Amino acid sequence: MKTIKKERGLHSNGSGRIRWEFIIITVIIVVMYTNPFASYSYNSARYTINGFDFIFGKTIYGGKIVIGPDLLFVISLLGLLVIFIGSLLFPLIKGKIGFRLIALGALVNVFCNVKYALDVGNIFKRAKSSSVGYGCVITLLLAFGILCFSLYKLWALKVLCTLDFMALPGMMYFIIDRYIPMLGITIAFKRVDYSVGIWDSPWVGLENFKMLFAHRGTIFESDAFIITRNTLLYNAVFILLGIIVGVLVGICLSDLFSRVLQRFFQTSILLPQLISMVIVAYIVFALLGNETGMINSMLKDPVNFYQEPKFWPFILVFVYIWKQVGYNSIIFLSAIVGIDRRLYEAAKVDGATKWQQIWFVTLPMLRSTIITLMLLQVGRIFYSDFGLFYQVPMDSGALYDVTNTVDTYVYRSLMVLNNVSIASAGSTYQAIVGFALVFCVNLVVRKRDKENALF
Repeated sequence: MKTIKKERGLHSNGSGRIRWEFIIITVIIVVMYTNPFASYSYNSARYTINGFDFIFGKTIYGGKIVIGPDLLFVISLLGLLVIFIGSLLFPLIKGKIGFRLIALGALVNVFCNVKYALDVGNIFKRAKSSSVGYGCVITLLLAFGILCFSLYKLWALKVLCTLDFMALPGMMYFIIDRYIPMLGITIAFKRVDYSVGIWDSPWVGLENFKMLFAHRGTIFESDAFIITRNTLLYNAVFILLGIIVGVLVGICLSDLFSRVLQRFFQTSILLPQLISMVIVAYIVFALLGNETGMINSMLKDPVNFYQEPKFWPFILVFVYIWKQVGYNSIIFLSAIVGIDRRLYEAAKVDGATKWQQIWFVTLPMLRSTIITLMLLQVGRIFYSDFGLFYQVPMDSGALYDVTNTVDTYVYRSLMVLNNVSIASAGSTYQAIVGFALVFCVNLVVRKRDKENALF
């Protein structure tokens, strides 16, 4: 009986009346936009700027700083409008939908105000003693209060559960770290001028991509072709050999009867996975170095490996497989251990040899694992191991034709050439081509085996 009354109370409070408290707080927040959102010092005097100055625009600091209209503040007002409309429509819509609208509007307003508060120093970098005004602080606190109360109501109405609140920090981190930086794609279409800032830099369209695809003779000598060829071919070989060697090692480990030996070999082959690529680079240098390298010390005619590109495709593949075989083999070993042993007993009764058992029992049972692992690796087929292609060859310029990939190209464009626009164009090209490859491979897998496709 108490439960029924409680649910009725939630329903009546949730959707039976206009949420006047939210409307009043929204009006207060709008009023707070007329109060100082920032302050700065100029000619020994203190000046303030309100929130509406960022919407309608204003020239300050003796004409040296021009602010607004700022898209961030327009979006924050739209969030307040969503709260206002959601509160007014409460009697006409379900409480769950209303609180979702209010929570969305409050979240947008909170995000915009936090983003502004963090950027105040950058906006007024020419001014002295700039700080956030009390109007911004009160606005942020009120919007945050609306957000917390609406989330609590959604939890009381059984729309959200405890697990949702536990996942919220991870979701926020994922949005901030993965999705918001996607706005930086616009840098690829600009010529960055640090004197005016990234957003005010001139728009050049596809000019940066033309430089990326520019070729010295034929199209096969362009930077885009070289980094695309190296990235795709290396990763294709890595995926193919990684799966084959991983399956073979996993099968060998599963056939070890001694637990002590099995654990010893598992630990031994997994150890390279735990070693930093910087350490791996010096191990390779100890083997291939010109003067003190172990291999050159055994050769009659020493080879300068760091000036000979023809050796490095094999060296890089060997280093990658040596480093990754432990991880792949343990994945396949765990799948092999889960296979019903009665299948092998039945195969033995039918007279199957060990190779026939592997071919007709083990490999078919590993099919889903192989496809899943392949799709996960194909998802990063246009991304390369930066340490492998930069640290191991010791950034030797003579090896760029066989070691330069998209990631190293972007790094050198940014850190060596200090060309942010070209680096962003390379990253954008990497993202677009990578997505297209993943989509196409998943489409092929979906037609062949729908259950094992990613989407």
